[in-house]
Amino acid sequence: MNKKIINNAISAYFWLGWLLLFPSKKENIHHPFVKKHAKTALFIHALMWLNYIIFITYSFLWSISFWGFYLNHVSAAILFLCLFWWLLYGAYKASIGDDFSIKEMSNMTKTDTLIQIKNSNLNEQGIMTIILSLIPFIWFILRWKFYNYKSPIIENNIKINVIITFIISIVFVTWYENIWFLFLLMYLIFIWFYSLLLIWKQNIISFNWEKIPTFEECSLFIFAFIQYIKNYFWNNSFVPLKDLMKEEKKKQHMINEQDKSILETLKDEKINKIIAYIPYLNILSLIDIHSKNKNHIINGLSLTFISLLFFIIGRVDYHIFLLFLIFFGIWYTKKREYRFPFLFSISYGCVWIFEKIFSGSKKAIKLQKETKEIIFEVETSNTKTQKEEISDK
Repeated sequence: MNKKIINNAISAYFWLGWLLLFPSKKENIHHPFVKKHAKTALFIHALMWLNYIIFITYSFLWSISFWGFYLNHVSAAILFLCLFWWLLYGAYKASIGDDFSIKEMSNMTKTDTLIQIKNSNLNEQGIMTIILSLIPFIWFILRWKFYNYKSPIIENNIKINVIITFIISIVFVTWYENIWFLFLLMYLIFIWFYSLLLIWKQNIISFNWEKIPTFEECSLFIFAFIQYIKNYFWNNSFVPLKDLMKEEKKKQHMINEQDKSILETLKDEKINKIIAYIPYLNILSLIDIHSKNKNHIINGLSLTFISLLFFIIGRVDYHIFLLFLIFFGIWYTKKREYRFPFLFSISYGCVWIFEKIFSGSKKAIKLQKETKEIIFEVETSNTKTQKEEISDK
């Protein structure tokens, strides 16, 4: 290959890629080899600019620091070094006369296996279900309808829905209005594009995110990891983490079955179950605290406690994170034994303390009444004795 063509391809990785993409009559510039490397170089440079805009210009991590290092600076530096390595690798591939495309980058990083487009023959209900699985928050309520229908497509759509919605929420609470609105707009455009692709061409975009854990798996891992550290430092026996995960899963299953059997023996609730997940209003559901809806009432009270905490610290905007728990809890209202990980224990402890104080105050009032009655009876008997003594005299 001509040395000038190779040199032009190498120069694309030194911020000249966009110039080499302009139409040119020179064969050394208009060559397909140069164009391919120019496109790849421009893509890497665009990622560098995006990295700078997200983590430096409009970063929502600027206030988080560890040992004097800000998280946004660390994140930007790591990504920049990775992208710089791709530039050097692309220049090397150009120097030896090999092609280096964006597709090859995705193959090397395994990102081509994360997203796949497949043909399908779904009916109208299936198409509607897949579209709704990408709508923020709404899907959490409809999820129970397809809880026993284990579809990898739906499960992975929910994961990407939760992740993207959570990222947008984080950007929202940092008061970067333009950035969070831009992210939300991009996500809505993606949903619109996906819907058209699904309706008109019957194509499904499959996100292969099976390795990303669910909320339940994350909670199991945390409990198992705590036990893992405890065994490692304080117990003589060492148990692998995978075995602890299995034990914790069995333990949670046993607790759920016990709760389920106990709750079935209780009376039916008087107030609608959904009320339990509406902060402040769910205080009314305390009249059903000894009903079949007991666990959900305790779950919901934790939302009220968190909401009060947000008001105390002056961060009303943090309530957007409560929406995740609210919709997630409503999703599980048909599963009476469901408990929020960690939050249920805290809320249950508060309810237990409240019941102890309330029952203790009732006992104190009752005891005080009984004491007054005894004193009154003694005084009455003494008065009668005095009267009898006077009459005798």
